[in-house]
Amino acid sequence: MRERAGKWLGKEQMFASNRPLHVMIIVYLVIWIWMAVSPYSRFDWVLENLLIWAALIVLVGTYKRFWISNLSYGLIGLFLVLHTVGAHYSYNENVVDVWMKLLFHSQRDNFDRLVHFSFGLLLAYPIREVMSACTTLSRRWLSVITCVIVLAMGAFYELIEMWVALLVAPEIGILFLGTQGDPWDTHHDMELALYGSIIAMCVTAFMQRIKQREAGCR
Repeated sequence: MRERAGKWLGKEQMFASNRPLHVMIIVYLVIWIWMAVSPYSRFDWVLENLLIWAALIVLVGTYKRFWISNLSYGLIGLFLVLHTVGAHYSYNENVVDVWMKLLFHSQRDNFDRLVHFSFGLLLAYPIREVMSACTTLSRRWLSVITCVIVLAMGAFYELIEMWVALLVAPEIGILFLGTQGDPWDTHHDMELALYGSIIAMCVTAFMQRIKQREAGCR
């Protein structure tokens, strides 16, 4: 516990010398500024960016409190990049959608589905890392609870989308929600986030076993 507390106390000093994190921040800022130019719908872009701004506030506000690795920051940053690109196009057709339509022989714009899947795939490990630092759960339960948290966050985000569409911009509700006429769209979004988190936890468990075997061989 003292060792972890020492890491927390020294985190401010470590940030100054954390070059990989500096590079991540600069790259993301460049992408964000690029995607802020001439979006598909400026009003929808602002609404979509509320998630980004909220996430950045949480990351900055909890930086000293939670000890997470650069790998986790990289995964979070990658997810924010995907969402930033989606916000620019209001999750309408882009290059990725064209490619996915050809791949899956579908007329639906599937980039939003890709982002929901990435939510679970990319954010599960950072969530697990925070849970590992703040709880005494076993590895198995860490993985289970992480998947539950991802599912709960996915469901809560769908509620936020509904509230924002109803209260702030009912006139662009369909565009903001992006259901594209699919009555099961919300369920599929949560489903994909859950599948992504399960895959992430399976990969994490596999990598941990490899490390244990390597440590045992030494």
